[in-house]
Parts: sequence; structure tokens; C-alpha cells
Amino acid sequence: SFNKMNRLVRDLSRKFEKEIELEIYGEDTEMDKNVIEQLADPLVHMIRNSIDHGVEEKVKRIELGKSPIGKIVLGAHYEGSEVHIVIEDDGAGLNREKILEKAISKGLIDGSRHDIPDSEVWQLIFEPGLSTAKEVTDISGRGVGMDVVRKNIDKLRGKIAIESNKGKGTKITFKIPL
Repeated sequence: SFNKMNRLVRDLSRKFEKEIELEIYGEDTEMDKNVIEQLADPLVHMIRNSIDHGVEEKVKRIELGKSPIGKIVLGAHYEGSEVHIVIEDDGAGLNREKILEKAISKGLIDGSRHDIPDSEVWQLIFEPGLSTAKEVTDISGRGVGMDVVRKNIDKLRGKIAIESNKGKGTKITFKIPL
């Protein structure tokens, strides 16, 4: 349940020495028990990522004119015949250049293609071993374990949509068919 996430955010905030406010909506959205179980790990992973890699250090946030307190929104709502689970942060956003550089060096994409749309670039973070973190922490690495997130969502016949704006944050939506 979403309420477990409050404790997770509190614990991780302490660990990474960041102040984070968690906003939750739609926790009363009805979901199949199996779906809830399959979503538990991906949610934990995405929230860890947001705190570790997304939300900047307090000093950096102040320099950027942002609130010193980072914000993560976790929500659920219905859209047509799907339930959408949203994890959104107001952090640094995904680094397109770094992701592409890594994907090219791993041979995942052809280095001569420069016209790749952001939506495709963002999906590369789910490729096995594609961590752009300088050092992979014990807790997360965008890329390490992200392939597991995708496997779990695939099992539910779901899709993952990513929107990211440099300096503004990242929004990840798990779209799960009912």
C-alpha cells in the first residue's frame, strides 16, 4: 500500500541527507491483489531512484532557485481501461546525453543516430546494465535493476511512460490494463 511508502521516503531521506516531501493521491483506487504485489518492487525502486538520482542536494536546489525540500508525488487513477500509477519528482530530470553515451558504448543503439526522440531515449534506462550513475550505490542506480522493473510491468501486460524535463523533474507512469 502507498502508506508503506511514507516510511520508505523517510528512511531514504535520512540516508541520502535530503529533505523530501511525499504527496500521495488515489490510494483508494481499487486494484487487483496480484497487481499490487507485482507493483511493490517497481514502486520502491522508482522512489529510491527519485530520491537518490532525481532530487538534488539541498544546497544545489537552493542555488537553482528551487525549494530546499524535494517533492515526490505518488498517485493512482483510472484512465479508460487502465490504472495509471504515477511517480513524479521535481528533481534534475534525466540526462539525455549521458543515457545516449552509455547506450552507444554498450552497443544498444547506433551512434550515428542523433534524431532519437526523448521518449525512446528515456526507455533505454530499462536496458540491463545501463546505469549512468558514476558509482552505483547499494540502494539504486538508474539502470541497475531497472530491467527488473520493466519485467514486472511486462508481466502485468503494462507499459511504462516517462516524461522528463531537464532541471524540472521526471514523471514515470505505469499503465496497467484492468
